[in-house]
Amino acid sequence: MKYSFLFLIIIFFIFISVNAQDLSLIDSALSQVNLTRNDIHFDQDETAVWGGDRWRSHYFTLFHNNPFKLPLHSLINLETCTRDITDLTALVAGAGRRIDCPVFRGLIGDPLEKYTGSNDSTPRESLTGSKNVLVGKKYKPLREKIDALYLMTLDNDFTFIKALADYNRGNYRDKLFEYFVRDSTRHNDLVESLAEKLDFNRLIAGAQDIAGLLSPIADSLTPDCFPDKKIEIKSRKGLIVVGSTGSDKFEYIIPPLLIIDGGGDDTYRISGYPDDYPLSIIIDLAGNDRYLSPDSSRPGIGGAILGMAVVIDTEGDDLYQGRNLTQGAGLFGVGAILDLKGNDIYLADNFSQGCGIFGVGILADSAGNDSLYCRTASQGYGYTRGCGLLINFEGDDKYVAEDSIIFNPSPQTPEHNASLAQGVGFGKRADYIDGHSWAGGVGCLCDIHGNDVYSAGLFAQGCAYWFAVGMLIDGDGDDIYNGVWYVQGSGAHFGVGYLDDFAGDDRYTASMNMAIGAGHDFTLGYFNERGGNDTYQAPNLSLGGGNANGIGIFHDHAGDDDYQTHGGTTLGRANASDSGTRRYLKVFGIFIDGGGNDIYREAYAANNSRWLGPPSEIEKPNPFEIGVGFDK
Repeated sequence: MKYSFLFLIIIFFIFISVNAQDLSLIDSALSQVNLTRNDIHFDQDETAVWGGDRWRSHYFTLFHNNPFKLPLHSLINLETCTRDITDLTALVAGAGRRIDCPVFRGLIGDPLEKYTGSNDSTPRESLTGSKNVLVGKKYKPLREKIDALYLMTLDNDFTFIKALADYNRGNYRDKLFEYFVRDSTRHNDLVESLAEKLDFNRLIAGAQDIAGLLSPIADSLTPDCFPDKKIEIKSRKGLIVVGSTGSDKFEYIIPPLLIIDGGGDDTYRISGYPDDYPLSIIIDLAGNDRYLSPDSSRPGIGGAILGMAVVIDTEGDDLYQGRNLTQGAGLFGVGAILDLKGNDIYLADNFSQGCGIFGVGILADSAGNDSLYCRTASQGYGYTRGCGLLINFEGDDKYVAEDSIIFNPSPQTPEHNASLAQGVGFGKRADYIDGHSWAGGVGCLCDIHGNDVYSAGLFAQGCAYWFAVGMLIDGDGDDIYNGVWYVQGSGAHFGVGYLDDFAGDDRYTASMNMAIGAGHDFTLGYFNERGGNDTYQAPNLSLGGGNANGIGIFHDHAGDDDYQTHGGTTLGRANASDSGTRRYLKVFGIFIDGGGNDIYREAYAANNSRWLGPPSEIEKPNPFEIGVGFDK
């Protein structure tokens, strides 16, 4: 990551240079209605009357109550993703903090010393020694890493296994898979029971320890440590497979505890659950590899249910092709993919590519021009008590959530899919069913460098639903964003949806409704464009549009921008509610353009001016309907 430090310095000074004027521009726009930015938030006591926020995260409340903290925290996220892109321990810890598991192992002392440290007075159990495999000086580094991992699995006091000990049996995994992937409602009570009983802090702590043990394996081993032919080592905790430097095939119905390979163009064909110890690891040092999980009825490579699954691929142009719960997906568990080099292709159906559901899912790709395709609930998707992270450091990347073939028609329009992808937080709304609502999680897509393309249907690209947080953060490049409805810094029903693009000449297209900085029904939709000459093809309810007690904030900091609007609630307008207490709670639409020669289509908006958005009822303006705009 040789450019990381310079990039962070540049971004820091960009942030400092614009932050002071940001606040003044927002306050200047709001001064037209005798308000300041401190007045822009949701009354948490009023919103609590609606309920439905079981398992609400503090991360959500932070932004729901303090919208203008989002730009700073977005910068922090960009910094930490840049710094931690190859540090799985830090990535797991950061994801855990977002879902109220504030654990950081190794802060004091070394939690791995009892597995890796030397102790001459107490002989350590050696799996490789007992099996008489990998004998000789050449294989010593490899033996030590395998034995350390195996020693960890034998520790009954290990926090990871203590968290999962009561659930690593029976058919819990099948029922959870059926509930989420097959959309079955039969196991609702089981999910709630597990969510109450499982010790998430221990799960996250143990996952960090496992990550800390794996990183040195990938960093320190070289191809000359590996045998000429693949070997298999049976153990009490699962199969351990050591590959060669040639092109090996790894095909297993039951995922091995560990596969470690020295190179070559390898093929992995694996789906399912570990047989004993709830851990599945693949470390591949080199080659153009194929990671295939064709079974749609089981989780795939890099997917975990009540366990942990990790893939670390250090180089090569790789193909990841799977179906459900794969490529960095955790369901009551932790799933992670770390791909360090190469132009990679990721193909998956559902709940994949950085998907966390009552757990953590991470996909971190460090380099290359990558292509990512999914159907739904993927590419940085966080469900209840879950954090899904998709991080891509550099390259011209393409993110697609299928919207040409209709398989999941959205309630808003049957002609498009509900994508739930590319930085989406989502929850379970059940106030109209049985009242068992669950607050959503945290979904984040962070792409740091490159000219990228994002394409999706509905609920995508920095979007949130039901007490959730969804973020899309793009560091630089000339990017293209295509979506339909509830996209690009928007959301519905008590959410926080945020899109932040730091630099580049970008093009945003939303074809139908509620997009590009728009909030509906106690949702904050915040769009932040920090630089470049940008083009906006915007629908109704966009560009700082607020609806039904929502808050819509649009802020383009600089550049010559083209706002291609077609009327409606846009460019700093709002629609108030007219029922019950909602009549007395504000709705905000805020539009800010920080500079440049801009093009507007609406008569009330113009360069170098401030305006009040025309009220939704011209004859009888509602005092709780606040719509403001400012072009500097």
